[in-house]
Amino acid sequence: MRPDARRPAPPLVRAFGPAAGTPRRRVLVVHPGALPAGHYAELAAVLPPDAALHVVDLEQVPEYFQAALRGGRAGVTVPELARQAADALRAQGLFDRPWTLVGWSFGGVVGHALTALLATHELPRRAVLLDSIAPVPAYTRDDEEVGADLVVPWFCMYLAAKRGGTLTAPVPGPAGPGDVDGPLTAVLGQALEHGVLRPGTTLPGLRKVYDAYVDGLLRNNRLVRGFRPGPARVPVTLLRPERGLLDTPAPLGWEELAGDLTVEHTPGDHYTMLRDPVAVKTTAARVLDSRT
Repeated sequence: MRPDARRPAPPLVRAFGPAAGTPRRRVLVVHPGALPAGHYAELAAVLPPDAALHVVDLEQVPEYFQAALRGGRAGVTVPELARQAADALRAQGLFDRPWTLVGWSFGGVVGHALTALLATHELPRRAVLLDSIAPVPAYTRDDEEVGADLVVPWFCMYLAAKRGGTLTAPVPGPAGPGDVDGPLTAVLGQALEHGVLRPGTTLPGLRKVYDAYVDGLLRNNRLVRGFRPGPARVPVTLLRPERGLLDTPAPLGWEELAGDLTVEHTPGDHYTMLRDPVAVKTTAARVLDSRT
């Protein structure tokens, strides 16, 4: 169905939780899409009544969103995304209270860039990054490295979180990392068996979803390659799920940018950590941490 051009576009910044009263503190989330922004309703629900939560949904920036449908080439940069986020938050007066920044995945990169644009009195008390990979060369890939062997396990986590259920990434076959249809055939069979995909879903249909997912990864990776970040201006807490995007004990490159860095662990995977009850409570506790 084509979108109704007469309907106003959703706002870049969306509020969650009760709106009654004047909050004493704010939680401002930078969300890169892939999963619905509504997933943060769980975080809003466990915050105290005096904490207001707002989400910057980057998928409402056309140049960013459409790049995932057009080969992953975005007509925008990380600093430009950060500028739009800062302008939207400032226009709503959301820097008027002590606040904490939350950035999930690529949202942590844009959130880091956002803090570089703020006046000192506008800065958050802390940045809480959820399985976010730092925009540093050691963690930046060439396009050719974003192959099926890397992406299919991530795609399984994504599908399971988006549709509900559990999927196990297939063991790589003899065809090698360039083979996509082989692993996706295994994913399709498993997803149909466990009800993750609707009956009648075909391999070409699943391949279309997979290709859009890959283009989203390429878009973010290319944006990072063109970004030169400065040092963190606030303390950083990195929350890593049991099954993150990268299987490494290292803090995903943030030690290169953040002088005051804390790393903690939560249940779930890269996607389910947004709704897993224990992971959400852990996020809320770190968000409310008033240490500076």
